[in-house]
Amino acid sequence: MPIINKPQLQSPPFSVTNVKVAFECPRLFYLKQRFGGEHLFLSKDYIQEIDSAFLDLANQLMNMIRQESKIQALFEGQFEELMVEAIAHQIQQLFYELIFFPYLDTIMTKDSSLATAFYQIWQLLTQLILNISKIIVKNRRYCHESVVVRRTLITREILLDYTFKIPDGDNQKLTGKVNNLIFDFESRRLCVVNYQTYETVEVSSQLMAIALYSFLLKQKKKVPVDAVVYWVLPELGEYHYSWEKLENVVESLVPAKLQEMREWLRWEESQPDPPPRTEKEYLCDICPQREKCQSFF
Repeated sequence: MPIINKPQLQSPPFSVTNVKVAFECPRLFYLKQRFGGEHLFLSKDYIQEIDSAFLDLANQLMNMIRQESKIQALFEGQFEELMVEAIAHQIQQLFYELIFFPYLDTIMTKDSSLATAFYQIWQLLTQLILNISKIIVKNRRYCHESVVVRRTLITREILLDYTFKIPDGDNQKLTGKVNNLIFDFESRRLCVVNYQTYETVEVSSQLMAIALYSFLLKQKKKVPVDAVVYWVLPELGEYHYSWEKLENVVESLVPAKLQEMREWLRWEESQPDPPPRTEKEYLCDICPQREKCQSFF
């Protein structure tokens, strides 16, 4: 009689956000997966209006640069004659007139106390404009003026997935999505652009999330993927991660963490050995599910 192999039950996919939360706090990861609720560790000076405004304005800026014909015209002519600072200044003026000032005017009529934060948002966006102008000018050496902007900036959403082999021999699928990519023709590399209003409270888990997005994108696009993070408060910040650093982070830490995450989710209240506490006790003070965690565990 032939032996019939029963198909293995496929474990549901995890998202990059799931992995980030699991690195921050196994118990919050468990509560979020089992019962839902919030999962973000936010600093105590967090202001929703500023967060929403920065992300919205950054995305509008990228879309404007990519779609506005007046900006495309700035990169016409011989690339050796293109002046980065002059181009950046004209993009700044256009962005201020079309998008930033009307946005600011609306916000200030509602709450003038946000003026300082918006000044810092403007400073960071002008730095972003300068950085983007540099890479587009550099790409003109390899790309025609009619398509250089669109081929440098990729603003559409890209869905990602990859199946890891975990230590017990099983497979675990991981999913994510990215937008706002920059392509460097000279190095043949992509760069994922990350915006966050506040400097992260947990650097190692942020690095893990960034590394995973780059890793998943590398599997899809078959080119190295660097990353850059911009933040506004409490002070302006910008940090670049090379693909070589990000790749090492994923390969050394992620497969074992995915196996742990699966084991944690199998835990039931009546059993011993629940998911462990976070190793970063300062996160407990800003945990979005602190009360539930204390009563449940």
